[in-house]
Amino acid sequence: MKRLFFVLSAILLLLAFSACEQKESAAGPQTTRAEPTTSAEPTATVGGYMVTANEGQRKNEYPYVLQTENSVWYLASADLDLMGEEAFYAGLEDILQYMEADMADARKALTGRIPEDIPPVEIRTDFSDQDDDAERYGAKYNQPFNLIKLFHGWQTVKRSLLHEYVHYLTFSCAGKKTPYGFYGEAVAEYVSMIVCENRMCRSDQFGFADDLEQIESLRAWGVWDEEKDNLDYRKYVLCESDAFARGLYDDLIYVSVGQNVCTRTVGKRLPARVNDLSYGETVSLALYLIETYGEETFLDRWDLPGDQVAAAFLNRQGPSARKMAGLNGLSESELLTAWAAWNVEQCARLGIGMDQP
Repeated sequence: MKRLFFVLSAILLLLAFSACEQKESAAGPQTTRAEPTTSAEPTATVGGYMVTANEGQRKNEYPYVLQTENSVWYLASADLDLMGEEAFYAGLEDILQYMEADMADARKALTGRIPEDIPPVEIRTDFSDQDDDAERYGAKYNQPFNLIKLFHGWQTVKRSLLHEYVHYLTFSCAGKKTPYGFYGEAVAEYVSMIVCENRMCRSDQFGFADDLEQIESLRAWGVWDEEKDNLDYRKYVLCESDAFARGLYDDLIYVSVGQNVCTRTVGKRLPARVNDLSYGETVSLALYLIETYGEETFLDRWDLPGDQVAAAFLNRQGPSARKMAGLNGLSESELLTAWAAWNVEQCARLGIGMDQP
């Protein structure tokens, strides 16, 4: 059971990997419209969209371009050779039937925090995994070059694309931008996986459609939505956080949302810093802050770096008590302790846990 949970976490971690360790170029990210240079004659039609020849830059590497209302896809010749044209275009068509609605949901969720007119995002395929980042990421929004790169294959795209699109919206399109680390990942996961329907991800049951053994494990842990016959992602992140707290991840090496290499031990099952949380724990902490202080307050502070998050949320002692004590907010230790207790209560109330029969 523990082994299966580790496998589950490794798969779902692909949802959350993003450009956390990228360094911005000296010129800074560009947010201009991704306009391809193409020939007038279509070479194919996929999902109602024309595939045309790329007559612009890197046309040998990306010979074909497909443009939708919200995206400009650059299709790699190596990927077409790897998969074959029929399989490649079938996978792309499967994504396109959900993508526009999912992207519209993400923009709606961020209404008032991003411009109304959002340029199409540039998307490049790299299923042959030639990019060095493919070893660590399922997909990646590259802020300096203002594009999303997709690795490994279409199933990974289903799990990752909307998360990376939210990064595009909050890292580059918003006036007040989310930083790398806790807020960047928490907002991307909260919006893409909990606020939005995320049709792409759910169409494949979060990657578990053909794995009955893992689905049964998820049911036993109390994180499977029987009515929708799909993973309840909110319950999943509570379950993952509970597993860390109870020692099921002791001595496991993982990469945190701050891109730190971390481990937990018997005497240190809560990390010292917010940016040392796992991706699942980060979403759980976001849910705690939203429930405690409200979604507007949580999102209003999304430009804070990880080491300032705790201090930004006021203690619940009343304004006069805070003023007398000279308190401006919680320490990271206090915040993480309060969240961990809340997570335990949520799991108990909802019947979530890996110790389920």
